[in-house]
Amino acid sequence: MKLKYSILLVTLIATTASLFAQKTYRQIYSDPTEVQSGYLGLHYFGVDAGFNNTSGASILSVGAETLYPITDKLKAEGLFLYSLFSLEKTNFPFLFNAGAEFTLSSKTKNTTVPVLLAFSYERNYLEGKDINTYTTVKLPGDITSELNVRGGLYLRNSAFEYEENFTFYEVTNIFHKGIYAGLGYTRKLFMHIQDSDGYTFAYARNFRPFIDILVLPTSVDVTANGNTQTVEETLGWRAGMTWQLNPMTKKQNFDRKIGFFGNLLYRLEFGQRPLEGFYVTTSLAWTIKKFK
Repeated sequence: MKLKYSILLVTLIATTASLFAQKTYRQIYSDPTEVQSGYLGLHYFGVDAGFNNTSGASILSVGAETLYPITDKLKAEGLFLYSLFSLEKTNFPFLFNAGAEFTLSSKTKNTTVPVLLAFSYERNYLEGKDINTYTTVKLPGDITSELNVRGGLYLRNSAFEYEENFTFYEVTNIFHKGIYAGLGYTRKLFMHIQDSDGYTFAYARNFRPFIDILVLPTSVDVTANGNTQTVEETLGWRAGMTWQLNPMTKKQNFDRKIGFFGNLLYRLEFGQRPLEGFYVTTSLAWTIKKFK
């Protein structure tokens, strides 16, 4: 009888321990060359605003963005945003970049990688708080870092307001036309991860910060009280990044479909544009095609 109870007790303890055991994860494969570092994304929610030119602000822009690998080191990039809603109307308000980037150096090293397992959001209306919950685990993995030189064409058309010594000039049009040149940095990783239940999944990221000089010779004729003058400025700058979520194919993901939000492409840049002062451009895109 004592033996029977002892067996039951051991079984109960083992069952309880297994129920409350924490799931563990391990990396079983890591190769950043598997990353689909090129993409074509459709922007569905973009904002572009210069703080000294609120009339030219775009509250809702749509468009497309691409990064296309030509060789292992050379990539073509492009961005087009069209403003569906601007604070002041103008003919064809848009932003367009077309250029290329070339990899100067590339280095791969094994390091500890924070892997995002889950994310949840909820709103506490009683306390007026937003609650974001992240579940992560740190695993060893290979990350490739690339230093790039970049440059290309920069065009933007919008409405323009100008104020000087408390004199407000009539709203007119401003067209930025010139080039950008700078440095970019790429960090990419691709891993296969297995949990303690035997479930295996893929995890990949492609993160691309950059900083550019903007050479945009800009001249605008502004009028107030029947008097017209020309205002001019040439140089600006910008810093920003693009973040590509899940830069991998369905096949690389063990033939599991990657959902809409799993194909997210996020862009953020800020800086100073001639005659507009500090500006911010940010947009969300859905990746419809990936390139390696």
